[in-house]
Amino acid sequence: MTEMIPYHQQQQTDYQAANAYLASLKSDAGRRGMLSQLRKVARILRAPDIDAVNWATLNAANVRAILSALTKEKTDENLAPASIATALNALKGVARACWERGTLDTETYQRIRSIRPPAGSRLPAGRDIDAGERLALMQTTARDKTPAGVRDAAILAMLIATGMRRAELCALRTSDVDLQSGKLRVIGKGDKERTAYLRNGALRYLRDWLAVRGDGPGPIFCRINKAGRIFPEGALSTTAMHKIITKRAAEAGLSDITPHDFRRTYAGELLDAGQDIATVAALLGHASVTTTARYDRRGERAKEAAAACISVPYFGG
Repeated sequence: MTEMIPYHQQQQTDYQAANAYLASLKSDAGRRGMLSQLRKVARILRAPDIDAVNWATLNAANVRAILSALTKEKTDENLAPASIATALNALKGVARACWERGTLDTETYQRIRSIRPPAGSRLPAGRDIDAGERLALMQTTARDKTPAGVRDAAILAMLIATGMRRAELCALRTSDVDLQSGKLRVIGKGDKERTAYLRNGALRYLRDWLAVRGDGPGPIFCRINKAGRIFPEGALSTTAMHKIITKRAAEAGLSDITPHDFRRTYAGELLDAGQDIATVAALLGHASVTTTARYDRRGERAKEAAAACISVPYFGG
């Protein structure tokens, strides 16, 4: 690995560039993800945390060395090309912060910017939630007539019906929904706006929840305390949303269901129904149909059927 100068032995110093970069990110989920990547980098540099790294010493050679070290860590996540690409994006973001702060020269910054992410890909993580599981989720949750039960049924219905990211769902406000038409205004990654639509049961679950919450301004999905008191201005965090989904899945006798599994399932269901992949990409807020194609289950079924055409005689047992 290319030798990297220890973080405490530098002439040019900038220990706050990582924090400046993280502060520039618009979403809490984005900040958490990039913070996790930068902490891995700090560990590789033998620093206790990101504010103990002198980021002004970044250059193209040691960025490549850091990426190489990340690929050798003994976890499947870090070996995935997408994870390495995310770490590279984090380092490029920090390099930009250094450049803007005057602690990294333009030539070095441009050399770091020119580094390309690793080739390769992995199949999307997670699993599909089949129709029976979705039915069990909705039946079990809808039986809870407390404010939290009504809210959680609406959350699950919207995840099933729209495939929204949980951060997008947490950010939805009452002004973003038309309860007559079911039209939703969604602000997704990169501050990009798109339209989603609720129909049939999903729209009815949302109407039920807003009848309990009230239609006053604020986040659609808000905090509720143990006594059942609703806090209309207290938006759910993405962590709280994850806990709600885990709890309701367990109550329905299901396991290993994550918020992203709803998104994966939504994409697969639409493609199975013959919807155009460009339309599905637009509904999901994907910048490229290539991303959407990763959720297409039809190709896997065709490969499975093709594999069954090959017969291997068995003489054992």
